[in-house]
Amino acid sequence: VERVRTAGGLPFLIPHVPSDMLSDVVDRIDGLILTGGDDVDPRSYGETDQGDCMHCDFEADQAEIALVKQCIEANVPILGACRGIQIINVAFGGTLHQEMTREGTCHGPRPTILDEILALRHSIEIEPGCRLAAILGSSPRTVNTTHHQAIRDLAPGFVVTARAPDGTVEAIEQINGGYVVGVQWHPEKLPPPDNQELFDDLVRAATAMQY
Repeated sequence: VERVRTAGGLPFLIPHVPSDMLSDVVDRIDGLILTGGDDVDPRSYGETDQGDCMHCDFEADQAEIALVKQCIEANVPILGACRGIQIINVAFGGTLHQEMTREGTCHGPRPTILDEILALRHSIEIEPGCRLAAILGSSPRTVNTTHHQAIRDLAPGFVVTARAPDGTVEAIEQINGGYVVGVQWHPEKLPPPDNQELFDDLVRAATAMQY
């Protein structure tokens, strides 16, 4: 909310709504941010829980997937963060690693204390020439890493635009489509103004779509 306000936007918090109300919601917004949150239920991408998922809500997944699809159809700019990038990927046929923190140089076992989780950082490499590079630049960035799940199979129609040193997908965007950007980190949890550009650019794109 504060990042959107700083960017000059007027934030609205959207509850999960029935499918017959989605068009009313989409008609009233100029941009969409899919926030972080609980794990995506494996049933949402055609798999079963391997015992690693926490706090899943299948109905919430379906509501957000439907909202994403309608926003894309309406050409509403979208930014997804953490769970948000995963929902975008799953909505269009991608899958997730249900647990990817057992090994790895920057995604090892997570601490059990929240403050220690929020303090975790690693670098990312951004692909030159993509929308994310236009927003944040193509130089290496340092981001936070609160997640234990990540993209496994990329959805058709999307491209990976950033990775961590261990190969984890850290950002994606839609190919030959509208404004759809997903990042695996939590930009809003980094000390301001770090990553404020993501929110500034989304509000800019949302403003440009008004008519």
